[in-house]
Amino acid sequence: MRTPTLPRLPLLLASVLLAAAPLGAQSAAMPARRAPLDSTIVSAFRWRPLGPANMGGRIADIAGIPSPSKTFYVATVAGGIYKTTNAGTTFRPVFDDQRVVSMGALAIAPSDTNVVYAGTGEQNTRNSISPGGGIFRTTDGGKSWQFLGLAETQQIGRIVVHPTDPNTAWVAALGHAWGPNRERGLYKTTDGGKTWRLVKFIDERTGFVDVAIHPTNPNVLFASSYQRVRGPWYLKSGGPGSALWKSTDGGETWTEVRGGGFPETTKGRIGISISRSNPDVVYALVEADSIRGKDAASRTPQPASDSLNPRARRTQRLLSGLYRSADGGKTWRWMNDRDVRPFYYSQVRADTKNPDRVYWSSTPVNFSDDGGKTVRTATNGIHVDHHAMWIDPNDPEHFVGGDDGGVSQTWDRGG
Repeated sequence: MRTPTLPRLPLLLASVLLAAAPLGAQSAAMPARRAPLDSTIVSAFRWRPLGPANMGGRIADIAGIPSPSKTFYVATVAGGIYKTTNAGTTFRPVFDDQRVVSMGALAIAPSDTNVVYAGTGEQNTRNSISPGGGIFRTTDGGKSWQFLGLAETQQIGRIVVHPTDPNTAWVAALGHAWGPNRERGLYKTTDGGKTWRLVKFIDERTGFVDVAIHPTNPNVLFASSYQRVRGPWYLKSGGPGSALWKSTDGGETWTEVRGGGFPETTKGRIGISISRSNPDVVYALVEADSIRGKDAASRTPQPASDSLNPRARRTQRLLSGLYRSADGGKTWRWMNDRDVRPFYYSQVRADTKNPDRVYWSSTPVNFSDDGGKTVRTATNGIHVDHHAMWIDPNDPEHFVGGDDGGVSQTWDRGG
């Protein structure tokens, strides 16, 4: 496998101690010009990192314009939005004049790539999570931004835009991480964000973390609700409010996905992807409670690929993992149990031209060429803890990923 190019965002802070003489009292006459600082005074000092350490380059989301364009946007957890127009050779900040720096989601309008929606507030509920301040929109490729409201949603999981109407969009809003609030759920706009309608609300402790739209029929959407609360030393991930939902009328009404092989235990975070090349194929990365007991294995379906050891298999069945539907969500097959840390990374993306190739975020990047049955990982030359992925619709060999250490990309699907 060819080592991927690794353009990184400049997110390292540094300082050096500089000595300066105190200023004297102001006098009526022009003060004498001071001599230049003797550089030998500070020659012994060295640059040292001040942090943040380990996760200083954490990426929340990536959105790109299909080739031959070389433009994509990167949403960072604590540094706003960056844009590249040369496939990552250089980046420039495009959100620095706004009042919030914590980002959660990006979406480019397919019918007008100058229109970009940005949702603020990280969607991964760590104890270091930073709140956002609502939804923003640009109509000139990031030169200027307009605030669109929904400030108290605080954390945005994902945004999708209508394939032919840049003024219609759906927003999965998580809401406050540390306690209950009402401004959460699934929102829809049809006027470019001037007004929003809450088209699906569960309760004050349950928001929405993901939404996916059919590539050619915008009436069909899947969305996932997520009940969670963050504490200073704990996280309660999951509850009765967490579920997968489907709409066939543009998000006006929703039906919960039940049965057909989908897990029926209490669920947590769920990531979603609809295949562009075959929209009947839907992937769901599901956090779900396990079934325990002597007959656990006989009470649940066998996954296509099971990484549990034989002793654990006899006493518990971990229902978390990657699920695949080949009929638009009517029935599901449990492909594998690779869902290591759902609250921290749960993005899943189908290849844009091959419905059987699928990627999902984890400590490494997991990927499969047979719908998830056989799992491989991409680790060569890239940082761990992956959160964001973008695949060029016109050239799926080009994959851009975001992790705790910045942005990486490959031009051969990772080898």
